Amino acid sequence: MLTSAATRCAMHMKNINKALWPSLSQPQIGHHRFISSSPLVMDDNSGGESSSNNGDDKKEMIQRWMKWNTAKTWKYEPNHDLISKIGKEGSTSPLDAFRDTVSKEKRQTERVGRSWSAKELRRKSYDDLHKLWLVLYKEKNMLLTEANLARRHGYMMIQPDRRKKVRKSMGAIRHVLGERKRAKIADHKLYLEELERVGALLEDLDVAAGEGGSMEDDMHNEATEKLEEDKI
Repeated sequence: MLTSAATRCAMHMKNINKALWPSLSQPQIGHHRFISSSPLVMDDNSGGESSSNNGDDKKEMIQRWMKWNTAKTWKYEPNHDLISKIGKEGSTSPLDAFRDTVSKEKRQTERVGRSWSAKELRRKSYDDLHKLWLVLYKEKNMLLTEANLARRHGYMMIQPDRRKKVRKSMGAIRHVLGERKRAKIADHKLYLEELERVGALLEDLDVAAGEGGSMEDDMHNEATEKLEEDKI
C-alpha cells in the first residue's frame, strides 16, 4: 500500500511539473542538451577492440612525431677541444671572458682590491664611467660563471667577496650618474626661469619705450604750437 501511494504521488508531481514547465518535458531545437559524464555501457568485445585501436593510433602518432622532431631538431655537438682551453694561459677563445684566467693557486694566495667609492667616481668623465661599467659587467658575468661551476662541482668558490665588491662599485656608478642627472635637470630649470625673467624685463622695456615716444611727440607738438603763437 505504501509503495503504491508513493508511486501515485511521484506520478502526480511529474504531471504537475509537465503542466508548469512543458519546455522541460519535450526537447526543443536550439537548446543545450544535458550530457551525462558517466561512461557509456559497452560490450566487452567492442571495448577491447576500440582500446587496442586507440593504443595503436597513439603509438603511431608518437612515432611520427618523434621522427619529425629528430629530423627538425638542431643537434648540439660540443667542441671539447675548445672547452678544455677555456681559462687556460695562451687561449684566444672569446669564452675566456666568462672564466677567471688567473690560476686557482694565485687566487688563493693573493688578495683582491676594494670597491670603487662614489668620491673617486665623481672625478671621472662620462666616457670613463661607461668603460668602467662595461669592465664591471664583464667581471660580474665571470664571477657568476665561477659561482655556478663551484656549486655544480661541490667546492667553495675562491674569493667570494669579489661579487659584493663588484655590486657595490656598480651601485656607486649609478649613484654618481643619478647625481649628475639631477644637477643637470636643476640647471635646466634655472635656465628656463632666467629666460622667463629676461623676457618679462624686455616686455617692460618695450612698454616704457612706447610710452616715452608718445611723450616726446606731445612735447614736440606743444613746442610747435607755442612757436606759431609767438609768430602771430
